[in-house]
Amino acid sequence: MNIYIVSIFPEIFQGFLTGSLVWKAQEKELINIEIVNPRDFSKSKHKQVDDKVYGWWQGMLLMFQPIVEAIEYIIYNKIKWDDYNIIFLAPGKKELNQTIAKTYSKYKNIILLCGRYEGIDSRIEQYFFNKIEKLSIWKYVLMWGEIASMVFIEVVWRLLPGVIKEEDSVYYDSYTKEDDLGFLEHPQYTRPEEIKWLEVPKVLLSGHHKNIENWKNVNSK
Repeated sequence: MNIYIVSIFPEIFQGFLTGSLVWKAQEKELINIEIVNPRDFSKSKHKQVDDKVYGWWQGMLLMFQPIVEAIEYIIYNKIKWDDYNIIFLAPGKKELNQTIAKTYSKYKNIILLCGRYEGIDSRIEQYFFNKIEKLSIWKYVLMWGEIASMVFIEVVWRLLPGVIKEEDSVYYDSYTKEDDLGFLEHPQYTRPEEIKWLEVPKVLLSGHHKNIENWKNVNSK
């Protein structure tokens, strides 16, 4: 999978993309993540990428020209017209969940467009009308689309084959088992068996797989 992030603040991703598992996944070529800065495509002397909103509305809006040229640079030079999808991370009707993440994990090339300020010039969505979709990570407002894009990557990339060794661990994740979005994992424990007055449930120490599985199912929240 290739993920191309369109962001005017690429430095925000430095720690995230060099983290252990994300970095290892890139080293193994399970995922490729690149950042393209729209400021590099700005025609203005001061690399302006935003301007005032029409209609007496307060705030600033990301401009059409630098955003579109940044995306087209990816399409022409990185993806080279291969199949791709543009995801604009912003409040909208479609919300990210584990089932939707499974669908995205099968995409080959994803362009993540990070909104900023009041968002983007709506003509960008019109211009890429059949290749762009708006995706929300939940019902709240963020200052940075970059944070939303990191959430998206974190949710999706871990579903790629080979990223997490224990496949059962992914299958039994919250919201994942049999695509049940109401499923939450059971309580979990590690050593020591007893600490202060708190003990690990005896059934988990029994080695009886069927009883343990029943206990897990009953105690899933």
